[in-house]
Amino acid sequence: MVGAVSNALRNERMVLGESVFRFEDAFARYIGTKHAVSVSSGTAALALSLIALDVTDREVLTTPLSFIATANAVVQAGGIPTFSDVSELDYNMDPNQVKGHLTKKTKALLPVHLFGHPADMGELMAIVESRGLKMIEDAAQAHGAVYKGKKVGSFGDVGCFSFYSTKNMTVGGDGGMVTTDDESIAKSVAKLRDCGRTSRYVHDVVGFTARLNTANAAFGLVQLRHLDEWNERRRAIAAIYSKHLNGVAYVVLPPRGDENVTPVFHLFVIKCKKRDELAKYLGERGIECGIHYPVPIHLQPVYREMYCYDSGAFPISESLSSSLLSLPIFPALPDDDVKFICEQILDFYRGCSG
Repeated sequence: MVGAVSNALRNERMVLGESVFRFEDAFARYIGTKHAVSVSSGTAALALSLIALDVTDREVLTTPLSFIATANAVVQAGGIPTFSDVSELDYNMDPNQVKGHLTKKTKALLPVHLFGHPADMGELMAIVESRGLKMIEDAAQAHGAVYKGKKVGSFGDVGCFSFYSTKNMTVGGDGGMVTTDDESIAKSVAKLRDCGRTSRYVHDVVGFTARLNTANAAFGLVQLRHLDEWNERRRAIAAIYSKHLNGVAYVVLPPRGDENVTPVFHLFVIKCKKRDELAKYLGERGIECGIHYPVPIHLQPVYREMYCYDSGAFPISESLSSSLLSLPIFPALPDDDVKFICEQILDFYRGCSG
């Protein structure tokens, strides 16, 4: 990767150099779409896509159990974020609840493939197609995840990816990608990322400075070549966790996938009793865990203030926010370390008095 970045810095334009377009072409082929447009972040991918789809003053239905950027992008695009609760089975948008939250103002669905597990795209696509809605997939955590033979990010009008440094693949900093089969959307996003220009000094829309740097694209090209092997390693680690934690009282394991769904385990997230106490216990033993996400989007102070949400609006998301714990998972994590983590979790619950 260092060599690829060095070569790009020495021989290409620093902005929109050759590596940017090579990365876009390679990523489109990987996801299975006709077009891919790189941008400066996953949030920019969402916001520019929503602008291209013209959600101004229209509702975009998404999930409250996600990073706040999912909903922020709707606001930044001039839309109105609304929410539908998640399924307790996979923590993704529950198709059975979606219809109850659709209104005459709804323009699009914005499901999140949370933690690298594909949402139920069959049911969700059926809803958007029957209602004439747009579909934007937030695939920021799901590079390479597969639903019924197709990679996520290739189902809807638009797929949006993040290459932030914690993702399954990165660009050595912030970065994002928009995938689509619609040429007009691709052209619109490409224009919006580059100050709205039609030529060097002519601009026909109010655009943004949201380009991916050439060196970052060169970094991403190398990472993309290793993505499948890294995802396979993540699935292997998930299998070890599942083997050793299966049947543990007070612990619910994440779904492993089946013949229809191949997750990529951006995170390995357990639902557990005494979550905060367990996290502290593991931390004292040198095991750093994460909590995704302790405050659901609708209960963030800014969303309470802007949209008057209150506790109880989306009970499943709220319950999960207080009980989900992300265990360490990354391709270089040794098997013995995974087993050690499992042993510590078992020890904690052996001493748990209920």
